[in-house]
Amino acid sequence: MRKLLLATTALFGSVAFIGAAHASPAPTSPITLNVGGYVDFVAGFYHEAEGTDQPAGTALTPRTSRDFEDEFKLNFDAMGKASNGMQYGANVSLWNGPEASNLWRGGANTVDISSAYVWMSGAFGKLLLGDAHGASDLFVYAPTVGEGQIDGRYMDFVSPLSLARFYASGIDNTEHSTNVTYYTPKVGNDDNKVQLGITYEPNMYDYGSNVVKFDVPNTTLGNSRSTSPYQDVIKGALEYTGNFHPVNLAASAQIITGSSSAGSLSGTTLGAFAPTASGAVGGQAMDFTAFGLGTQVGFGGFTVGGSWNDMGHYMAAHGQNKAQTDWTLGGKYEFDKVAVGVSYLNGEGYDNLLNGSDGATAASTVNQVNYVSNFSAYGVGAAYTWFPGLTSNADAVLFNQDVRDERDHNDGYVFLISQKMTF
Repeated sequence: MRKLLLATTALFGSVAFIGAAHASPAPTSPITLNVGGYVDFVAGFYHEAEGTDQPAGTALTPRTSRDFEDEFKLNFDAMGKASNGMQYGANVSLWNGPEASNLWRGGANTVDISSAYVWMSGAFGKLLLGDAHGASDLFVYAPTVGEGQIDGRYMDFVSPLSLARFYASGIDNTEHSTNVTYYTPKVGNDDNKVQLGITYEPNMYDYGSNVVKFDVPNTTLGNSRSTSPYQDVIKGALEYTGNFHPVNLAASAQIITGSSSAGSLSGTTLGAFAPTASGAVGGQAMDFTAFGLGTQVGFGGFTVGGSWNDMGHYMAAHGQNKAQTDWTLGGKYEFDKVAVGVSYLNGEGYDNLLNGSDGATAASTVNQVNYVSNFSAYGVGAAYTWFPGLTSNADAVLFNQDVRDERDHNDGYVFLISQKMTF
C-alpha cells in the first residue's frame, strides 16, 4: 500500500511539473508599487514665558513642560512606464502629523492625508494633479539636520495661540491643497540645470473630496471656507543647481499670490483673532503677493545657506499694513554617520491666530493687533545613523518674540530627543 501511495504521488508530481513547464507565464503588471514611510518617536522638554493670553487681571493658563510625541507616515507610490517612454504614477501619503486645519496639534491617533496625486512625466516635463505642496517645493533655505531646528518639530511643543509661526519656506511646509502643478524638464548640462514649476489651486488649504460651495468662512454650512480665506492661488518657483567641482550650488526664487474671499478673516482657523468687521476697519483679508529668494552652497561635507521672504499681505486684514518679512541663515556638516547643524530665523509680521486681539480694533490701533515686531529662533541639532534608516536625533531651539508691548513678550526653549526609523 505504501509503495502504491508513493507511486501515485510521484505520478501526480510529474504531471504537475510538466504542466507548469508548458503553461503560459503569468502576465506581469506594468505597475509597480512601493511602500515606505517613517515612525518618529520624540521626547520633548519645553518652556514658554507666556501662557495662553487672557484678559487683563486674569491669571495665565498654566503650561506643561515635558511630553512624548509619536509621528508616523505611510507613503504608497505606484509607477508605470509606457512603451513610448512616458512615465506615470500616483502617490498617497497618510500621516498623523500637524497641519493648519488641526492648529498644528497633530492628528493624535487619527490619520490624515499628507498628499494624494497622480502624475505623468516625459520629454514635456512633469504634471502633478491632486493634493500636494506645489511648486514651492523647489524653494531652498537654511540647511537643517535631524528634527529640523528652526524648520522642524519644535513648533509641535509650543502653543499657536501664544507663539507666532514663522517659516523658512515662507508659507508653512505642511500646506497642501488640491491643485495642478507643472514642472518643466531640467534644462542645461550635466553640471548646470534649471527647472521651473507653476501651481494653480482654486482654494488654499482645501483638499481631498471637499468642494467649496460657499465663499464664506462659516462652520455651520457644509463645504464652506474654514481654514484659509484664499482662492485662485498661483505659485511659481525657479531652481538652479550647479556643480563646480568640488563646490555645489543650489539657488531658488518663488512667488505666491492669492485672492481673498468675501468673508471675514476672523471667521477662518488661521485668522481666528483678526480684527472683526465690528471695528472701524473691516475684517476681510487682503489679496496677497509673496516672494522669496534662497540658496545653499556645499563643499566637502559642509553646507551653508539662507533665505529671505517678503510675505506681502498674507493672512493680514485690511488696515494691517506693516511689513511682513523673514530670513534664515544656517549650516550643517556631515561626516561618516554623524550630522550636526546650526540655524537662525528672524521675522516680523502678523499672526492673527495669536490670542491677543483684546479690544484693539479701532482704525488708529488696528495695525498693532497681533503684529510681531521681532521674532528670533536659534537652533542647534545633531543626528547619528546607527544603521540604514535608523537615526537618533537631538534638537534645541531658543526663541523670543515681541508683540505690541512687553505684556505680550514671549520667549522660551524646546529640546527634543528622537528615535526615527525610515523605511
